[in-house]
Amino acid sequence: MDLRSFDLNLLVVLHTLLTEQSVSKTAERLNLSQPATSAALNRLRRALNDPILVRDGLRMAPTPRAEQLAKPVQAILTDIENTFADPKPFDPSAIRRTFRIATNDYGAFILMPRLMNRLQAIAPGITLEVWGIPQAVDASLRQGEIDLAIADAWELRQCKCTETLFSETFTCLVREQHPRIYAQLTLAHYLEEHHALVSARGRVAGNVDIALAQKNLHRQVRLTLPHILAIPEVIASTDLIVTLATRIAKRLATGAALKTFPPPLPLDGFDIAMAWPRRMVNAPAIQWLCHELRAVGQQITIA
Repeated sequence: MDLRSFDLNLLVVLHTLLTEQSVSKTAERLNLSQPATSAALNRLRRALNDPILVRDGLRMAPTPRAEQLAKPVQAILTDIENTFADPKPFDPSAIRRTFRIATNDYGAFILMPRLMNRLQAIAPGITLEVWGIPQAVDASLRQGEIDLAIADAWELRQCKCTETLFSETFTCLVREQHPRIYAQLTLAHYLEEHHALVSARGRVAGNVDIALAQKNLHRQVRLTLPHILAIPEVIASTDLIVTLATRIAKRLATGAALKTFPPPLPLDGFDIAMAWPRRMVNAPAIQWLCHELRAVGQQITIA
């Protein structure tokens, strides 16, 4: 038989005919008219080159060929139903899986502790691999290199599926014993003092430089670092000023000889967002992880 010319819908009719052994009962069960069911039976007879059901007194009886097909046809229909059935509810407590998340210092520092705290309680079999943000985030998501990306919304602007988790502002850090900055950080101080900059991309203009440029001003950056790890030691042992995301600045100042100040000029904040592959929009595991990150984002917002 050439399957390309066989209507697979006839398998349902065949299975019901062999179960009911009656055209009228098959029609009733499948909500078909009796003429339509008889026509389907004739098509099956031609395709299989077999009568399938024959009159035996007052009843219809299956032929030996039909009896031979009964169990295989039932198995085929069961497999099809199972294949296209709705997936089972995702159970994080029972799964063992590794998720690859691309993020930056901010995501690793602010989100990962809270996320892991949640996962160790509800999903002990989950492992996270935290990667740096690739240059082509959207391509890495499409190609399955990473499962999720977390960064500022601008960095994820090329991604097709994104969602904002929360917003962030800026705060300045200096050492407690700074010789010129005491109770207040003025714009004059800010321009006169030297600065440290945290940038994974080197010396590039950010929110601070853009705001200063709009006033025809500029700051004196003397140190550029790719990560925040060295910032507490650098700021505590020098007269440099660093302007960081507020939640990071406050965490670094806790327990260190540092003090925080609001920026001396208005600065646009930024949004922290997550991105996932478009093809995974209905994947239970990825959507569950997104749900957990939303919960973490809400915790951070109200903290």
